[in-house]
Amino acid sequence: MTTYIRASMLPAWPDCPRRAAARQFAQEIREAGHELRELEPSVGAALGTAVHAAAAAMAIAKRDTGEAGNVEDHLEQAVAGFREETAAGAVWDDSTPNRRTAEAQITRQTKAWGSHVLPQVDPLIVEQRYDPDAGDGFLLTGQLDLVTDAGAVRDLKAGALPRPYHAQQGAYSLLLRSQREPMTPTSLLMDWVPRTRLKKAQETPETHAYDRREAEKAASGTIGAIKADLTRWRDGGRANEWSFLANNNSLLCSDRYCPAWGTTWCALGRPRNG
Repeated sequence: MTTYIRASMLPAWPDCPRRAAARQFAQEIREAGHELRELEPSVGAALGTAVHAAAAAMAIAKRDTGEAGNVEDHLEQAVAGFREETAAGAVWDDSTPNRRTAEAQITRQTKAWGSHVLPQVDPLIVEQRYDPDAGDGFLLTGQLDLVTDAGAVRDLKAGALPRPYHAQQGAYSLLLRSQREPMTPTSLLMDWVPRTRLKKAQETPETHAYDRREAEKAASGTIGAIKADLTRWRDGGRANEWSFLANNNSLLCSDRYCPAWGTTWCALGRPRNG
């Protein structure tokens, strides 16, 4: 049995392994007879996917032709993807309370990335997926947003707030270095394009650098914890949910963000007010 560990899931695992497991290994958990809830996509995640799609199209155009092309054409496809992903509903938030706001933010963020980040880079690899062996029947899988001619790994984030992504960035480095013709990144960079409320002008993107060696340590340690937790659960007859620690002190411990919240598989969900 081959199990995939996604690079993008690594930052969330230490915050609450049970919530992260409920997202990544939902099918296996349900097949073992446990209850999980279905969640609507969060607007932040759906919006980020759309900005990524537009940015990738611009980067590919620059790599292949030397020019980013018509931004509006790339935006049209990205917005269409957002509408499809959220057609059945979404979890809106204070920064993005409705669809009209979301589509305006996708436009502003994409143009901000195209104006401030893309001119600085010469794309070599764009949206490339790797899935090397991580040992013990596990594969590490991840899709790199952008690798430049100079060897810099650049990851695009489009959230409302900047967050640390050491383990994810380290995983991207491990993915590149695990190939048949390995490439050691010259730098690990996260380009944060803020999801700014419409009543404010679009904020300028920020670029955050990560130490490669420390990021790889964070990735390797988290991957090891995921493998150990899942193996312990499988070896224990798949009955003990405490093979995955639960953190009900997490800010994301709620019915909006956790498939396990309030279910028999995690009885630690915070009670509702009132």
